[in-house]
Amino acid sequence: MHKKTFVLLFCMIFFLSLVSAVKPLTSVETTQGFIVESVDPTYVRTGEDYEFEVHVFNSTTGLHINEGISCYFHMYNKSGNHIVELEDSTSGHNFDYSFNVAGGNWTRGNFVVKIQCNATNYGGGEELFVRVNDYGEELTDPLGSNFHQGMWMLMILFSISLFGVFKVENPSGKLACYWVAHLFFVIGTFSVWQYNMGYTIAYSGLAGIFKVLFYVSITAVFPMILLSIAWMFYIHTMNDTIKGFMDRGMDEDEAYSRAKSNRRNRK
Repeated sequence: MHKKTFVLLFCMIFFLSLVSAVKPLTSVETTQGFIVESVDPTYVRTGEDYEFEVHVFNSTTGLHINEGISCYFHMYNKSGNHIVELEDSTSGHNFDYSFNVAGGNWTRGNFVVKIQCNATNYGGGEELFVRVNDYGEELTDPLGSNFHQGMWMLMILFSISLFGVFKVENPSGKLACYWVAHLFFVIGTFSVWQYNMGYTIAYSGLAGIFKVLFYVSITAVFPMILLSIAWMFYIHTMNDTIKGFMDRGMDEDEAYSRAKSNRRNRK
């Protein structure tokens, strides 16, 4: 009885395996297609022309294809608007197709590029993501670190110069400290403005604040030059007047007081 049960179970398992077995593939029909490879810039400089070179290969044989196909280029901005559409049906440089995108199409931001190459029965394509900024390069950690270190150094020097404006008693030294602080302020605001706009890492409003500060500080240089000249002339005449009073036998405090009084009366 047990032997019959075992034989019956074995037969059931055997026939079940035959029923559920996948039919072996004796031949496979490979669908021929194209492998499309193009220059992937990743980053492009704002307003600069850029040429995409596209190479097309047979996916089965790996051989390049240089005739009988047409390649299409489509570019979209971050809002999804279709801004560039190009076509090339003639290969050059032995076996590549090319698309030249004018610099006017490259504004700050992100773009999507789709390239499709077709023959009568076959085709292939690829999709690229391109970022555009004023430098045409990625903001790496070393670049960011170097910038931050430079800005910390400028801030320290600016603070020291500003401290000298209020603590240095000598008029010439006070004037020198002011101009050094003003120079560091101009450099700092310009650097932060260009850094933010160049790498497109901040809202335009934030970069705009530093842009305004830069223009205000650089414009203030011209009237401050005139004021500095007037200040130096005033100090020079005051020193001459004080020296004249001291030559007459007055002490320094009395000579300084008399010189100020004379200047006030002249006004």
